[in-house]
Amino acid sequence: MIQRFLSLFFRPILLAVLMLVSAPAAAAGSAEATFAEGLDCLQRQDIDCARIALLRIPPQTTFAKILEGAIAVSDNDIDRAFRLLLPIQVSGTVADGSLLPEAVASLHSSLAQAYDSQGDHLRALEQRMLAERQWRIAGKVEGEPIRRNQTAIWQTLFGLDRARLVEMRGESLDTGIQGWIDLALALQSSHDHAATIADWKQVYPDHPADTRLVLELTPVPETAPFGDTALRRHRIALLLPFANAAFYPVADAVHQGFTAAMRIAGDTSEVVIYPTNGDKNLINTVHTQAVNDGADFVIGPLVRDEITALVTAALPGGELAVPTLALNQADASFVLKNLYSIGLSADTEAAQIAAMARDAGMQRAAILTADNGIGARLSEAFAKAWQSEGGQVVLQAGIDSEIPIDELQAQIQSLAPDLILLAMDAEQGRAIRAHLDITIPVFGFSHIYTGINYEPEDAALLAVRFTDLPWVLNANDPEFLPYRSAAANLPAGTMQRLFALGADAYQVLTAIASRPGQETIIHGLTGRIRIDAQGEIERRLAIGRFEGSGVLLEQRP
Repeated sequence: MIQRFLSLFFRPILLAVLMLVSAPAAAAGSAEATFAEGLDCLQRQDIDCARIALLRIPPQTTFAKILEGAIAVSDNDIDRAFRLLLPIQVSGTVADGSLLPEAVASLHSSLAQAYDSQGDHLRALEQRMLAERQWRIAGKVEGEPIRRNQTAIWQTLFGLDRARLVEMRGESLDTGIQGWIDLALALQSSHDHAATIADWKQVYPDHPADTRLVLELTPVPETAPFGDTALRRHRIALLLPFANAAFYPVADAVHQGFTAAMRIAGDTSEVVIYPTNGDKNLINTVHTQAVNDGADFVIGPLVRDEITALVTAALPGGELAVPTLALNQADASFVLKNLYSIGLSADTEAAQIAAMARDAGMQRAAILTADNGIGARLSEAFAKAWQSEGGQVVLQAGIDSEIPIDELQAQIQSLAPDLILLAMDAEQGRAIRAHLDITIPVFGFSHIYTGINYEPEDAALLAVRFTDLPWVLNANDPEFLPYRSAAANLPAGTMQRLFALGADAYQVLTAIASRPGQETIIHGLTGRIRIDAQGEIERRLAIGRFEGSGVLLEQRP
């Protein structure tokens, strides 16, 4: 009797205790389920449904705050969303594993939308990548949330201008973010999206981007390179020295660059090669033949003597029959209708080095010249450019294996130059630089760089600055990504520079054909190219510097 009494007395108390103990667990389970219902409502864009779900979640829980933050984003109440969500992100709640991955993903997704609404697209991208990581943890590798997330990433990035994309890339060290931005940059300038994506995959083989989705979302370019005349296939004549065995590799590198640029642009114009052999007496015949065959445009010649001969023959009439883009400079300046010129000119490099040194307040230059034809050409170009800048050449000395080093050192010390210019190649520069006063700034042409970023022998060139092509100094630039596979078979240095010349020749041709008489700026592989309204072409190069760990891109053009 007593036992039955005690049982009846304590049973309600025991049930109450059990209810108190189990209530938090039940509430938590209910909060998670209701939170999921609320997210589903938001996905269906049913805000009222989401608010009803929010009322059923205890307001002090993290689930309630994340859902309320998501509703605030949907209501475009961005300030409230940040007040609710940022404290959760910086707290230990996200990292301690107490939340469902779906809840953490929702937190980051809502923050991404909030940042996007404020124009902070880099932070939005960071948040979306964090959200995707949580969905993958939740096992939704092929699920709709990841597809929606990547769709938002791509639609945002592809719609940004190139300058902003490059700026964002420079602000982040995350390779995942860099990969997304590089893909956007590459596809914005591509007319062959599948090939560009294949090239990108070689650089980012493990990147999580769904490239099939990207290809599906990226609009097919509506215009081809030649503007209003794009639908008419052009006939382009390439006058390159394939008929001369010594020049053949040079011609081939230019040709590869030109055809790579055409492929990337989706241009189906007909290209006909007219082999030259460097003979100035034959170039006019070859040019005339190309015109008679129906060429709309001529690219070339490449050899300096050939260009001089072409200009000389045409000057009495003052005009060429079709627009012709020479790939070098004539021996003298000229004004000739339909003749344009772009090349890897020593004069261009000399002028930029001289301007850079004068801007730094330097006045007295010593020029050390290799004892060969190239050295003499580089030395002459710099001396002319330096004096035109108001600088003084205090020493112009030829360097060979017989020169007494101690005499050279004494001479330089007595003249006290503000800078030393090395008009020579890498091997010669390494040999002489070790004997120069390390406190005197030293400059060089692109010839002083082999194109290989790190070579132990370059330690002798420490701190030497030089001009070179952006393509050679920074082939990993996202804008150059589509070209990398096309140039992979070419050796470093000169051949890569000629490949870049060919690629930029196509870009310049496109500008001449589609925008005649208009000023145009091209950020090319060979530098920043400006075509003025009269057709004059100027090019600015990048600046490199030898460092202990390799060559550093010091300044973009």
